[in-house]
Parts: sequence; C-alpha cells; structure tokens
Amino acid sequence: MSPLSKLVWAMIAIAAPCGACTIVYASVNVGPAFKVKVEDRGHPVKGLRVEIKGYAVVTDENGLALFHDVGPGSYFLTASDEVDSLNGAALQVSPDGPTGVTVPLNWPSITPVAVRSLKGTMRGPDFLPGQSQPRLSLDLLEARSGRKLKSLQSNDRGEFDFETTAPGMYLIALNPSGLIGWSGEQIRGQIVVDVDQGAPTDSLDLDLTWSSCGLGYSDRGKCPKRDLQTEQLSGQVVDPTGAIIPGAKILLLDAARVRVEEVQSDEKGEFASSRRLAGTYDLVVSRPGFTPYRGTVHAESNGQPTRRSPFTVQLGLFGSCAAASLR
Repeated sequence: MSPLSKLVWAMIAIAAPCGACTIVYASVNVGPAFKVKVEDRGHPVKGLRVEIKGYAVVTDENGLALFHDVGPGSYFLTASDEVDSLNGAALQVSPDGPTGVTVPLNWPSITPVAVRSLKGTMRGPDFLPGQSQPRLSLDLLEARSGRKLKSLQSNDRGEFDFETTAPGMYLIALNPSGLIGWSGEQIRGQIVVDVDQGAPTDSLDLDLTWSSCGLGYSDRGKCPKRDLQTEQLSGQVVDPTGAIIPGAKILLLDAARVRVEEVQSDEKGEFASSRRLAGTYDLVVSRPGFTPYRGTVHAESNGQPTRRSPFTVQLGLFGSCAAASLR
C-alpha cells in the first residue's frame, strides 16, 4: 500500500485535570474521485454511511464507498452510525490529486466487547463495593443504522439488562446526567458490543472512566486479576508509560465494606500508611481521567514486626486495564 493510500493517524492525550485531548490526523492527498474501504476486523462492512460535509455514500457489499466530483479543499471523512462518528480520516482534495486512491477505515475503530447477552454491570470511577452509585441512562442502538431499540436506567449497583441475546453488533449509548469532563462539557459516549453465542462470557463487566477525551471503558473480564499480600499500605501510582500520577485516591475497605483507610499519592506518585493490616480488604485506586484499579489485599498478622511490601499501581488510559504488582 502506497503512502497516499495508507491512513496515518496519531492520538495525543494529556492525562491531567487541566489538560485537553487532541486528535491529530495526517491528511490523505486525493483527487476529486476516490474510494473508501470500510472493514470490520478484516471483513467488508456493507450498508455503512460514509460522509464528507453532507455528501454521504453507503458502502456496498465489498465495503466500498465511491466518491466523485468532490470539490477541492480540506475535509474530514467519517464512517458513522448516524448517531456518532466511530472512525474518520482527514482528506486534502485537489484537482490534480492522485486518482484511484483507496482510503481504508476500520469500523468500529475500537474492538467490540464480545458477550452472549446484553446485560451486565457498569461501574463509575468512584464506585465502591457495597455502596450505591448514580443511575446511568442507557440507550441500546442497532450499530450500523443507529436505530434506537430500547432505553433503560441501570440500578444503584450499576446493573442493567436489555433482555436480548440476539446476535449482532450493538451500541450502548450513555447519557450520564451531571457528569462533566475537564472541558466543562457533559460527558457522553458509546460502548460497542458484539453479541455472539460463542463469546467467552455471558454478560458485560465494565469499569468506566470519563474525561475531556470522552468515555473510556475496560472489560474487567479481560483485565489481569492479582491479589496483593502486605501488612502495610505503601507504594506508587503510575500511568501505562510509567509516568507518576500525583493526587490519586487510595481507599481500603474491610469485609463489611467499611472504609478503614484513605490516603493520596504525593507529588512523586507515592503513598504510605502507618496502619497495620490484618485480614482481607478491597483496594480501590482512582484518579479522574484514568481507569481505576480494583483489587484485593490480604494481610496476615503473625505477631512479628509489620512487613512493608510496597507495590506499584498502574492506572489505565482510555479504558485500558489497570494493574498492580509488588515491587
């Protein structure tokens, strides 16, 4: 594939409360006539709307949308479900631009969460075990047409059930009331779900996070699970690149879901508690804009001096998994 027919894009994110999220696309140079090919994990997508400034073409059985007589200028091409754009490409159209260019797009731009039914649990970033959370307004959409199929609210445990197991691609649109991102705008977003009876799990189990970049979510079923063993809470919080995260909230809850400890990471991303632990606890580490870490801490008191076993907590970005490990 030539450089002219290859879509090159990069996403730059500043993960800080005062930061912003910017998406930078390298323009594809094309002439007045060109093709757009849309694929879903290697398979052509038929019947998807591809649009440039109101000029829309629907993909054929080969996933192709053919554009003719496009005027010169800069455009942003979108492959859309008529509700929200799920992928795009920047185009620079010129009269003497190259002909026969095919602009590739993936749809959806993120890998769908595969489950056997449209039910499950969604946890907001401040969710704590045993406590209620704000109810989320959810719309179920047919993915390619954007047609609304059903609306409901999750309960105060984040549980929901659209009561369908019909195979196909769906979008769950979230309209969380009062959730404001770093930009000051209300956060909205969509979760792409592939209902497949051969999927490894029966239902959705998602951790949500939101920022000025929009909604992020991680599938807890695919995230690593590791219990920590220590008698004293200490360690460091970092992001996926290893950069420190100051101001992260570290919460420890006992078996009765009672908060027994709360500390914050300092300017070096480090945290420590002088409390001696004994028993099993739920650990939650969170910071706005990041996927929170939720895990279990085991501590056995044996009458010996307290064992300090520092660990590193890595929070996720854009819905990537969070993890923790002993140093």
